[in-house]
Amino acid sequence: MTLEQLIAEGRKLERPCSFLRPQRAGAVAAIWHERDVDEILRTGHRCWLTVDARRIPGLEANVSGYLSIFTDEEKCQGGKIEVSTAWPRRGGTQLYAHAAAVLPPIYAVFARGSDAVGEWIRSHGWERTDRYNDNFTDAVVLEYEGVRQQEFPIYFDSDIHAVLGGWHFPMADDDWHQLLHDQLMVFTLRDSEPWVEAWRTNAGEFNVIQRTT
Repeated sequence: MTLEQLIAEGRKLERPCSFLRPQRAGAVAAIWHERDVDEILRTGHRCWLTVDARRIPGLEANVSGYLSIFTDEEKCQGGKIEVSTAWPRRGGTQLYAHAAAVLPPIYAVFARGSDAVGEWIRSHGWERTDRYNDNFTDAVVLEYEGVRQQEFPIYFDSDIHAVLGGWHFPMADDDWHQLLHDQLMVFTLRDSEPWVEAWRTNAGEFNVIQRTT
């Protein structure tokens, strides 16, 4: 498997995504809320941002309104999503959605790539469900990840506050494969750690995950 072949496999698996940034582009897609200490002390939750559901790529049409994403600051895990019919009365920075093309992590290529990918990883003694690590001996994976790192903003400084849609990022928690059938709506970048993920599960429920290294 060459780098060009691996990138081609990844491009086929790309999921639509947008970068949220203050640079104007169309209608407001989200509002970023600064940390409100008083609210956290009062409620135990922090509101990170509110997103217009219509701006989330690939989200089912029956999910509508404005989604305010909170983290549980007492348990330091999980959180909640509140849905409103209008922008909530919270101050913040207006953000705009900029369409982006980002290679998926190598996990996605392993799990969902073509039959040729399956044969390639099995030739190295691995299976599609195995979590990638440095024991995989083909260095082309590192080259692939190098290209992906040029596209995903967790790896470089920018004014991007969060990502809408796209693939979920491989973190230390061993749940990447468990989330394959759910939909990532939001992944925060600003003020992280923690990185905050807002999900729409396969069962149609909302879920918030906090990530730390």
